[in-house]
Amino acid sequence: MEKKDKGPLDLLFTIEGLFILIILAFRLAYIREVPLQLSPDEAYYWDWSRNLAWGYYSKPPMVAWLIAASTRLLGVSEYAVRLPAVFCGVGFLIFIYFLSYRMFERLCARWTLFAAALVPIFTVYGLLMTIDPPLLFFWAGALYFGWLAAEKDRFRDWFLLGIFCGLGLLTKQTMLAFGFFYGLWLLCYRRSLLRTPGPWLAFLTAFLLWGPNLYWIAHHDFITFRHTEHHFAEETFSLLGPLNFLLEQAGVLSPFIFGLFIWGVVMLFKRRNWRSDPRLTYLWALSAWPYLAVLPLSFFRKVNANWPMPFFVSGLVLTTVLIFSLKGRPLVKVLRGLFFLGLILAFTSSLLLYELPRFPEKFPTAISGLLFRFHGWREMAHIVQKYRRPGDIILTDHRYFASELAFYLPDHPRVYQLPEGPIPKSQYHLWGIPGDLRGKPALFVMKGRHSPSSEAYLILFQKIKLPGNKQLSFSVWRGYFK
Repeated sequence: MEKKDKGPLDLLFTIEGLFILIILAFRLAYIREVPLQLSPDEAYYWDWSRNLAWGYYSKPPMVAWLIAASTRLLGVSEYAVRLPAVFCGVGFLIFIYFLSYRMFERLCARWTLFAAALVPIFTVYGLLMTIDPPLLFFWAGALYFGWLAAEKDRFRDWFLLGIFCGLGLLTKQTMLAFGFFYGLWLLCYRRSLLRTPGPWLAFLTAFLLWGPNLYWIAHHDFITFRHTEHHFAEETFSLLGPLNFLLEQAGVLSPFIFGLFIWGVVMLFKRRNWRSDPRLTYLWALSAWPYLAVLPLSFFRKVNANWPMPFFVSGLVLTTVLIFSLKGRPLVKVLRGLFFLGLILAFTSSLLLYELPRFPEKFPTAISGLLFRFHGWREMAHIVQKYRRPGDIILTDHRYFASELAFYLPDHPRVYQLPEGPIPKSQYHLWGIPGDLRGKPALFVMKGRHSPSSEAYLILFQKIKLPGNKQLSFSVWRGYFK
């Protein structure tokens, strides 16, 4: 079958299709069986999903919409909350395979698929439901249709590019980087396309999809943008910041594979004949360029490992392509050997990640301690439930406590976060506390021993042991909401 005739259903009848189905089945079974409670962010987004809107305090609405679709269909459970992450993760693998196959031969596509399924950080975000799984899915889809649109200049591909970019913008603001660097690539390498209606159709489609969220943000005093600003605020200047950033990226992406990516980026800088291939420049522009844009930020603050994660999608394709396209030189054997070592290391790391929640006691304390955010919440809710009386409202001083109690208390009540000043600090502050609750009996669940008011009295102070010799400390107070 010719490459141009390959369709989604054809993938099912290949080794790669079987591999994807095995990954899907395994992850579906894993999230059902693994004894891992919702992290605070997962519970927070679930609470958003009970109040559907066009936007929320810190993020666009897509994560809440996906969780709402799953929990309304299957009921409220950890499994239902995480189910969209599995499907987004598998959809991401399908798109990265299609992109590699469309641009290069099947061998490159196959090894790209295997690597994407084994890279540790992609493994994590194929299981946990945060904003990153849908972002990876929409980013990979935009990469695929972005290349098709530039290659064929067809109305359908430009429209689908706009759809995926728009849905990505409804997921995370990082999607803006895709639009910027894609436009920059067109300007540098495909300028003639900018004189056709296609790119502008994609831009208009994406903007129209994002528009309701922009309206919501403007209607709420641009709270989402103001929250995002603190990510770019300077902390302390460090000459070692970029090195620490790159080492952390190597750790979460597999050191050998990330090292080969750096090698490929350097070689594209050095070799003009490589830059004459539009396929390589496309992958280069959507990976190396945004990484270089983030690098200066690492001088002034710690860059979270997941922030540049979408940039490595095209970076992984670029790396695999360069490794498996080179022929006939001794260096090729060395490069491929390093690539396969990287795959083995990535597989081992992912295998350990799968085992960690099941047997945390078998890992060193420093490693098992990574799970502390996934433990203790059900136990805390069980303790709080014992002291609840009919008619009590529940208030807390931390959004983590608010979301986890709302999820793990048996009736999934509305839990309120106490105000902390004139500027909202979470979505709970945006929702506020209804005025008719003033004077009502309240149960306060506070972080540590902090008293909610002079009139409340302490019921208990509790410490719950967490993995890694960590503790969840909270106190329960009774009083009235003033």
